[in-house]
Amino acid sequence: TPEPVHQLHFTVPSVSASEVVKFASVEKWKDKEEAAALYNKVKAQMAATVVKVEKKEKVENPPLLYDLTTLQKEANTKHGFMAEQTLDLVQKLYEAKLVTYPRTSSRYIPEDVFAEVPLLFDRLANHSPFAEKIESLGELNRRSVDASKVTDHHALLVTPNRPLALYKNEQLIYDMIVGRMIEAFSPECVKDTTTVRAECEGVVFEAKGCIVRKAGWRSVYGEDREDTVLPDWKEGDTLAMNGCTMSSGMTRPKPLHTESTLLAAMETAGREGVEDEEVRQALKDCGIGTPATRAAIIETLLRREYMVRVKKSLVPTEKGLALYSIVKEMDIADVEMTGRWESELAEIEKGRTPHEAFLRDIEGYTRKITTELLACDKIFGHKASGCACPKCGTGTMQFYGKVVRCDNPDCALPVFRQIAGRTLTDTEMTDLLANGKTGVLSGFKSKQGKPFSAAVAFDADFNTKFIFPEAKGTRKSTNMKGRRK
Repeated sequence: TPEPVHQLHFTVPSVSASEVVKFASVEKWKDKEEAAALYNKVKAQMAATVVKVEKKEKVENPPLLYDLTTLQKEANTKHGFMAEQTLDLVQKLYEAKLVTYPRTSSRYIPEDVFAEVPLLFDRLANHSPFAEKIESLGELNRRSVDASKVTDHHALLVTPNRPLALYKNEQLIYDMIVGRMIEAFSPECVKDTTTVRAECEGVVFEAKGCIVRKAGWRSVYGEDREDTVLPDWKEGDTLAMNGCTMSSGMTRPKPLHTESTLLAAMETAGREGVEDEEVRQALKDCGIGTPATRAAIIETLLRREYMVRVKKSLVPTEKGLALYSIVKEMDIADVEMTGRWESELAEIEKGRTPHEAFLRDIEGYTRKITTELLACDKIFGHKASGCACPKCGTGTMQFYGKVVRCDNPDCALPVFRQIAGRTLTDTEMTDLLANGKTGVLSGFKSKQGKPFSAAVAFDADFNTKFIFPEAKGTRKSTNMKGRRK
């Protein structure tokens, strides 16, 4: 909910007589009367005392090379491209042999690939809008060179092949990759920053200055903004104000997700406030999906009408909000567990973890979330079966559309109605619950599609199994491999 907020400001002469330095109060006030009273005190004084001057050299490392997700995020921010659209464009460039493998989650390259980068720049210098920037490159920055951080495929690069007759959007993506390569291999940006704090009537004000000593990588797109030079103030100096003001505004809620910010959230399984690029890289193994699937996940939510695009924002629909209200406390909505799976799968892929335990956990999880959903009162109605739970003996089995479940939360035994292509009726389920087995039923189908008849019974673990009619003096039963459906 937006709330009013008030802040005090004053100006003093700058180094140049035609310019001023703007100070703003560090604190903001919700109470207008309190802010107005302080404003009147400051206005009566029209002078402030410098209480702190802090000067620092700030070194900004160049950005890492693109992986697919970072390219999708920036293409959405800069050009409004949808994630799937960016994937399609970069895939076409890859098929034309103009860029390296695009579905990568790495932003690093190994040494042998780095050795080829000067040749790539030589080729680009002849036919690129960045020719001047390429020619001014000196020794290449090695921040993106680390073989230990390369996953299945290294970061996105262009190839030595010359791009000819590209469509406009393809050219935009190609130029983004080239621009990022130049940025990544450029020197650091070095700035001198100054923070000055001044006090008047107990109110602390702050002004910041910045001088770019070496533009470095920020010069590629002209991001080395104009310097803000502050006078050489010292602690104890008195600043005579040109004027002071009080501004009033409203607090703003967090903005809705765009595809760019949603992709970033998916990378880190929703962990917020992760701005450090190297930390983000470390969290990627715990994210939702992979670079190749995140765009498809977003498109699936849009196609199923759980959300819609409104300009650049992604807005949940009533249908989406209704679904969220139902599943938000369920295991199926545990985003961090989904992230842990990605991490475990990566460990299995590297041969560090056996896959058997993971499969058992997935089977157990699938059984749990399925019964949670099928036994959800908000989705499906239910009625009592009149049968005690055969497993715990204290709960009562409840009939739902596709499952019968114990209402004792400590037990919650699920028995799925659908078995081998046939759905058991209430009467047949009652026989199974009361007697431990049904009579011989027809209408089942084998995996090969052949019909068969059998009784359904519980095994020792209350999984369902088939008991086949006696034939030629023999009797056999088939356990359904631990599945309850």
